[in-house]
Amino acid sequence: MNKNTVIVAGSSGLVGKEVVKQLLTDPQCKEIILLVRKSSGMKHEKIKEVIFDFTASEYSLEHTKADVMFICIGTTMNKVKSKKAFEEVDLHIPVKLGKLAHKLNITHVSVISAMGAHAKSTFFYNRVKGNMESHLISMNFPSLTIVRPSLLIGDREEFRFGERLAEKLYKAIPFIYPSKYEPVESSSVAKAMIQYAFNAQIDSVKIIENKKIHEISRNILKS
Repeated sequence: MNKNTVIVAGSSGLVGKEVVKQLLTDPQCKEIILLVRKSSGMKHEKIKEVIFDFTASEYSLEHTKADVMFICIGTTMNKVKSKKAFEEVDLHIPVKLGKLAHKLNITHVSVISAMGAHAKSTFFYNRVKGNMESHLISMNFPSLTIVRPSLLIGDREEFRFGERLAEKLYKAIPFIYPSKYEPVESSSVAKAMIQYAFNAQIDSVKIIENKKIHEISRNILKS
């Protein structure tokens, strides 16, 4: 069994936290390098925290070797208040992380995007996500996984009224959502990211749509 060293960017976010949680018990993971703005205080023999400047024009990590990078970075317009600030977090930071992965000769990159992502979308959010995907695909990684979840369900640190309302509706009357748009647990997204990262075929780009994320999670639970 291969033992992987992984880098996680966005470990304080909804999916990022789940990725770290699952990696801690995954026998295929030997070390988790967390890129953090400030120390989280997490203590575990697998974890190494690196204080990281995400605002830098380009990224570097000295004396670091890793096999996998998980990019779990994302924000909302409500939080950052401007399109420019949103693009910085959801487009430019993931692209700079992708360039860093290239420098480190990382063999697999896994990134969170969104359902409906397309570089030519008429919707700003989907267009930004689509541009981010296009940039990462153009980098020609040995292996790249893009996950496109619908509404994420989980324990958020920040309160988001619209998403909290949608989550409550889903739990009360789940049949109102077509299967394609079914909200998905953050833990399920993390499961999909990790499964493809550790079992990826070389020279491949995998785009995992929302329905497939649900299928992967159900199959893991059955096994």
